Amino acid sequence: MNHLKRLLLLMIALVVGAGMGYKLLVGFEPAKMIIFAIAILILGEVFYQIDKRISDKDK
Repeated sequence: MNHLKRLLLLMIALVVGAGMGYKLLVGFEPAKMIIFAIAILILGEVFYQIDKRISDKDK
């Protein structure tokens, strides 16, 4: 069951990242690129913590 949760989390992370990229990386605007990079770093940590909690329940 945890594999399914982790797969779902991966799909959500990919959709969120792609959606932000689609909205923020249209054309070359340095401010939007910086916002995108910061958002990816923050969301990466959030998704990592969620994945860690899912994995810890497996043990």
